[in-house]
Amino acid sequence: MRFSALFLMLFCLVQLLKAQSVSSIDSLKKALKHTEDELSKLAITNELSEELYKNNPSQALAYAHESELLAQNLGSDSLLNNAYINQATAYLHIGNYPKALQLYQKAIIGAQKLGDSNALFSVYERLGILYHFQNNNRKAIQYFFYALTQFSKKNITNKKLIERKAYLLKNIGIVYNETKNYSMSADYFNQALTLAKQLNNHELMANVLNYQGSLFLNQGNKDLALKQYLEALQLRKESNNKWGLASSYLSIGQYYFNQKDYANAEIYLKEAIESGKQVNFWPNVSMSSLYLYQLYKQKGDYKNALTAFELNNAVNDTLFSIDRVRKMQQLEMQYDFDRKQAELKAQQRKKEMYYWLGTITLFFLLSAVFVLYLWQRNKTKKIELEQLNLQLANQELETDLVTKEQELAAHIKHLSSKNELINEVSEKLLAIKQNVNAKTQNSVQKITMDIQANLQPELLDELELRFQQVNENFYKNLNDKFVDLTPSERRLCALLKLNMSTKDISTMTHQSTKAIDVARTRLRKKLNLTGTDQSLAEFLEQF
Repeated sequence: MRFSALFLMLFCLVQLLKAQSVSSIDSLKKALKHTEDELSKLAITNELSEELYKNNPSQALAYAHESELLAQNLGSDSLLNNAYINQATAYLHIGNYPKALQLYQKAIIGAQKLGDSNALFSVYERLGILYHFQNNNRKAIQYFFYALTQFSKKNITNKKLIERKAYLLKNIGIVYNETKNYSMSADYFNQALTLAKQLNNHELMANVLNYQGSLFLNQGNKDLALKQYLEALQLRKESNNKWGLASSYLSIGQYYFNQKDYANAEIYLKEAIESGKQVNFWPNVSMSSLYLYQLYKQKGDYKNALTAFELNNAVNDTLFSIDRVRKMQQLEMQYDFDRKQAELKAQQRKKEMYYWLGTITLFFLLSAVFVLYLWQRNKTKKIELEQLNLQLANQELETDLVTKEQELAAHIKHLSSKNELINEVSEKLLAIKQNVNAKTQNSVQKITMDIQANLQPELLDELELRFQQVNENFYKNLNDKFVDLTPSERRLCALLKLNMSTKDISTMTHQSTKAIDVARTRLRKKLNLTGTDQSLAEFLEQF
């Protein structure tokens, strides 16, 4: 229920400025279409992202991605950092909190490096909102005060900054109210209300009054709570703010519902539903219809309860569809951004390649002119010297070639001889194995394995030595529990503990993979693992 309230609060704030910003957004979009200068484009895309994140975070994210590409192309660290903040804010309102957190942390590093207090304020304030949405009020209040500290560093006269400070104070009041620190909550709500009145911002005033109503209700002062709710409603009626009206009607309807004044509750909840429908404020309609359903159920009016319940289900389905479309749009925009970024990088690489080709060409041209000049001055001497150097170089190359050929031939011969010996001995042993009894066959098989294991004893010995240095008690613990293991089986245990595959062990010991599989099967039997699902590697981890 608390998450729904948080979502409702966010959606309300999103819609409050929607109508006011449409003309501004349209003007910015037109300006962007007719702008060729990259710096002007960057300024417009940044502004569009800041304007849109409240009512269309997916589109805001697209403009923020475009800002990032433009900033990278222009090489502007401050504008690039601003693009990261706008991306993070868009992700925050989309609900992708991990991505938002990652980008905000990146932006903090950039802002601190640049000494940008405005950017730090934006990041800290929105990090506070992020943690508040995640019910982490301790961190939320921490970052809200970090943001407030940035204001203390300068004298604020800009109306937009004063408004942002008022919203920040209001947010601090909300957190203190939720953590039941009511005196601190009242103090910050009063500060926020003072600034809102100073700005003559009716919606901000109504917003603060609404939260003051919640505070008074939590303190048990019902009359004062209702007074604040009604005052907020009146301000929103005067400014004809449909989204604000829907929110106020819901708050008052909830108030009367909790007081069991179902007659008044029904009136305001119905108003909340109608106002919400007019402006597509579906979260408000969902919450209002849910309370109306509970109200009719309490009254025993099951016909109207069913109607309210059906409305609630229909609205929730609409919200789910909107969320699904938004996520699809987000994925499409991320793909488009990645494609554009790849194209930008390809263009940059192409430019760099042309630059280096030009530089190298110029270098060679200058070198050719210089060589030609020297050649003209020292023609005879240069020719003799070049011939001598050429002869020496040829001799050196010939010597080096002969040496490498000899080494290669020797190596090939060694490998050939070794492989022939292995094949010959293995074939003879396999031939003998077919003509002896079962016990002798096991002995022949062991001899075959030992021959192959000793082809490179120094490598296996070195591996075993290093293994013992890392796992000092492995062999001791293994021997204590399984005294009948052979040295080869103990070595196989060590290799398995190192998570080596059958193929890796075969290569290391010069045994066939079939021989290794047989050894593993025999080892499982000795380790009492036959018929279990536990692997040898997992079993040997305990030693």
